[in-house]
Amino acid sequence: MKRLTLLFLFIGTICFSQNATLSLDSCLRLAKKNYPLIKQNNLLEENKINNIKADNKNWLPKTSFITKATYQTEVVEFQGQSFPHDNYVAALDIEQSLVDGGQTKQLKRLDRLNADTETLKNEVELYKLIDRVNQLYGTVLLSRENIKILKLYKEDISNKKIIIAASVNNGIMLQSNLDALEAEELKTEQSLIETKSNLETSYQSLMMFINSRITDSTLFSLQPALSESKGDELNRPELKLFDAQKSLFEVRHKLENKNAMPRISISGEGAYGRPGPNFLDQDLRFFAQAGINIKWNIGALYNFSNQKKQLSINQKMVDVQKEVFEFNIRNAMLTEIAQINSLTEIIEKDKKIIEKRHNISSTYAIQLQNGAITSTDYLTELNAEMQAILNQKVHEIKRMTFITNYNTSKGINNF
Repeated sequence: MKRLTLLFLFIGTICFSQNATLSLDSCLRLAKKNYPLIKQNNLLEENKINNIKADNKNWLPKTSFITKATYQTEVVEFQGQSFPHDNYVAALDIEQSLVDGGQTKQLKRLDRLNADTETLKNEVELYKLIDRVNQLYGTVLLSRENIKILKLYKEDISNKKIIIAASVNNGIMLQSNLDALEAEELKTEQSLIETKSNLETSYQSLMMFINSRITDSTLFSLQPALSESKGDELNRPELKLFDAQKSLFEVRHKLENKNAMPRISISGEGAYGRPGPNFLDQDLRFFAQAGINIKWNIGALYNFSNQKKQLSINQKMVDVQKEVFEFNIRNAMLTEIAQINSLTEIIEKDKKIIEKRHNISSTYAIQLQNGAITSTDYLTELNAEMQAILNQKVHEIKRMTFITNYNTSKGINNF
């Protein structure tokens, strides 16, 4: 099943050539493009268009058709004339709005803003992909560097094994020195198996997000995700959502006000049946009526001041939420910039540490060949050098991650 899944993934995705290079920016764009939630944006747009079409139909004539047949046990007798006990009517009623107080216009504004607000909520959820992809991307980089160093470490041990084996065979060194190297080699092979397995898992997870094939030959850039925001200016989708929510409260308030405006319409009714307006005429016949209607819901004005106050409170609550969000984001940015500066200094120290460790391990390598130290002593120093190299790579990847986090906090425009 696993192989079948990978096969379909290979067929249905973009295949990178051996020299292809992936960047974090490209991964983020691909992840957003291929994440299922993005499909909801099109549905929201379709829903907005459909609602606005429905609002426009408020100006179409309202038409209703009515048929009725009744039987009365008692009827009016007038001047000795008896009226029929059964009555029939079939009527067509038409009403056309002339003035709706601006309600339809505000309804369309509300539908547009509702759709835009939901789309922004979608964008906020999609923006969370950055952290998930950033973590996977960093894990891939770290696993690859770890594998490189483990291979170098294993290669160095293998080379030393050849030299020590000759010395053991000549009786110059003890067998324990060779055993120590072989045991360390096996331990390194175990670490390679585990790290390669973790790397493959990270590959598959990242491939699911970006819908593109990744292999060991795919190159990964150390360039962080870039932000187009200038200085400390924030450009987050959450901020746009807060502004949209404030506008939504305002449009809803205006719509409620429009409900208190007078509405004018004309109506007409044509009917066939009996009795008509002239109840003395009991013949089946056509009759009609027309008129102009004015409706004014004066009672809606009673709560106008309360509604206005509620609007102000709701908007102030959104302002507070926006202020809290900005406070937390800027606080996170301070932490991230401090981490970036710290890691920059640490990386400079790493270079000096690696140089010192290399000098020490080189000296110990000569001493090992001369029989002055044991293999364990040499492996300790070689391990320290390899760890120093790995530490530098870890710090470089962490620095890239923190720069991405900082840019993400500000707002990545090209995502």
